[in-house]
Amino acid sequence: MRIVKNREDEELDVDPVPPAPSGDGLVLSMDSVRLQTLPHGNMSSAIKSIVLLLGLMPLGIAAWFCSMLADAFRQDTADTAFVLIMSVSIAVFALIAVAALVQAVTAPYAFPTLFNRATGKVVQLRGRERIEAPWAQLVPQVDSITVGGALRYRLCLKGPTEVGAGQMILVSNANNSPVDCLAHYEFLRRYMAGDWQWLPKVECLEGTRRPLLQEFGNNLWTQMTNYRPWDERSVLGKVLSSAALLLISLLWWPMLLLTLIGSRLGRLPRLSAADLGTCSQPLRDVAQEPLPVCILPAPALGRTERAVYVAIAAISTAAWCWPGAGVLARIADMARAL
Repeated sequence: MRIVKNREDEELDVDPVPPAPSGDGLVLSMDSVRLQTLPHGNMSSAIKSIVLLLGLMPLGIAAWFCSMLADAFRQDTADTAFVLIMSVSIAVFALIAVAALVQAVTAPYAFPTLFNRATGKVVQLRGRERIEAPWAQLVPQVDSITVGGALRYRLCLKGPTEVGAGQMILVSNANNSPVDCLAHYEFLRRYMAGDWQWLPKVECLEGTRRPLLQEFGNNLWTQMTNYRPWDERSVLGKVLSSAALLLISLLWWPMLLLTLIGSRLGRLPRLSAADLGTCSQPLRDVAQEPLPVCILPAPALGRTERAVYVAIAAISTAAWCWPGAGVLARIADMARAL
């Protein structure tokens, strides 16, 4: 196993003893022939929110310029130079806005990945690009990346020859340590080998997109309050984490709200029916027997946790909308006075 630091040539030593296999946070669906994972795309929800904001701001500026130009025409004060300058400005800001909004909406939300024991191949859809490689030729590699100022790791699969970064198959999302990535690879290795006896229970992902309240609780801006599952916290821990989450939401609610909106954006490529086996003939080489591995659904949010998240969202919205309405009205008055 190679661990590459920031995609450079520097390598770190890892323990040669493989850790216990783990598919939690990795598996979307699984049977005895096909296993699906869903690593995030090349834009996180937070980045999408920033791109969305960069699109909305020039759009607002372009609309403001349009209103100024319309007022000048109504008052018959628009000379040729003013009209030309305003028209070029509107076109530039509108072009920036459209480009940013299109990028935020159409960027791949995730890279659907299929591990097929029948064909022995791994298939990943990266937007419009399709990567397909034999499992036996893929070498695991752990990349270190920076997420929210913290160093995280993700599992990738790479062919035996040096290829571009775009040809690398991304398997897992950002993990806390290389051991997590090694556990994911050990799970995949045993699955592809049909080593059912030693596969652990699997807690599957919530779906192609996490529910909105789940996204709120696990968001980049609120991760510090998500130190352990809600049901495992003490009463004092629930109170303190709720208070900390409320404080974070009150401080960062506009960015948090944009990030939640960003989690709903992005295009999700779909694996074909042939890949998923829904239109293929019965397999002969690999028996499609029931998988003797316990597959657990993702834990749902409890009523108390859901109520806490809804209340915090409502309080944060009210706290920002009340003074925000006055500020926006003041800005509108200043704009009209120009």
